[in-house]
Amino acid sequence: MSAQTEETGPISLLSEDLLSLILNNVTDQEHRNWCSEVCKQWLKLEGLSRSSLSARKPEFPLAILNRFPNLVQFQTTQLTTDSDLELLARKCPKLEEVKVVDFTSCQQGFLGRKGMSALGYGCPKLSKVSLIGDKIGNAAVVELVNVARSLSSLVLGHNLIGDIALRAIAWSSVTILELKSCCNVTDDGLGCLASGFTLKRLKTLVVKRCKVTDDGVKSLKKMRSLEKLSLCWCTGEITDVGGMAISAIRNLKELKLKGIYGVSDLTVSALAFCKKLEVLDLSGCEGVTGPGIRAFSSHQGLRRLVLLGLRSFGLSDVETLVLGCPSLDVDSVVVEERWRKDPTWRDELMHWKTRLVLKFSKYKHH
Repeated sequence: MSAQTEETGPISLLSEDLLSLILNNVTDQEHRNWCSEVCKQWLKLEGLSRSSLSARKPEFPLAILNRFPNLVQFQTTQLTTDSDLELLARKCPKLEEVKVVDFTSCQQGFLGRKGMSALGYGCPKLSKVSLIGDKIGNAAVVELVNVARSLSSLVLGHNLIGDIALRAIAWSSVTILELKSCCNVTDDGLGCLASGFTLKRLKTLVVKRCKVTDDGVKSLKKMRSLEKLSLCWCTGEITDVGGMAISAIRNLKELKLKGIYGVSDLTVSALAFCKKLEVLDLSGCEGVTGPGIRAFSSHQGLRRLVLLGLRSFGLSDVETLVLGCPSLDVDSVVVEERWRKDPTWRDELMHWKTRLVLKFSKYKHH
């Protein structure tokens, strides 16, 4: 249904302020699209009142951004050139969050320094940026962190991102950094993060499928403000040397060590002395066994423990943990679904609190 050329009937009697209040309560994107088709007045006000937009080209040409000058959040699966970014910054200067996921061919365009500069300068409140795909390289990231003064959260994902980008990020205002499949990120890059402004500022660090080893992980123990750390499926060798260094991070509250096969009970026993630790994910850490799990039995703050992919432990290890750790609550200890079939894990053999705390789940290998 297209917008009417003339606005007639009761709807036309509503003031723009009242219509804006109505539209502000319509959050579903499809419903908002229906509202915009009622009449010209609703089309105009729907665009002015929209704060979030997910756009796809060619189904949603970026030229239509003229309708949405008050956007705060914008995401797209195809933002291919610097010209696109310049248009976005010019039409939507109030943007605070931008997410680009683009895996189209680089021959169709590339996001470089010019576009990132326009985005950083044109959107002074820009605080969260996510750039996933093969359209972004080190130079563009360097430009972004240099000009986007309000930037606090940065998500990067693809193999063109490396240590050069991390050297710039280390001296930025970023407090949340996620590196996904950035295979050119190495120990040197992590060392940079532990020597710049991020030494005192970074609160969340996600390193997934990057080429880091114990040497890089050891540098993280100097990071005073780090509260959440995720090391997942890294291609370098990380062992108990790196694991025990992590235990020295004083303010650590959440730790995910997914697929880090080199860590063992030594690491977990050291982590049990981290008094602020609340969440520990050991998925795929096959070197962790019953004694490591029992090490947390006297911990006073642990709220969630994930044991997916572990094989060398039993119900007695879990019960020792559950009965000794008062902070664990419903569904807070996650184990594999396969344990349900083990006769030693029958409900009648479990303490009532163990039945309350245990959660069975499927383990997905990544």
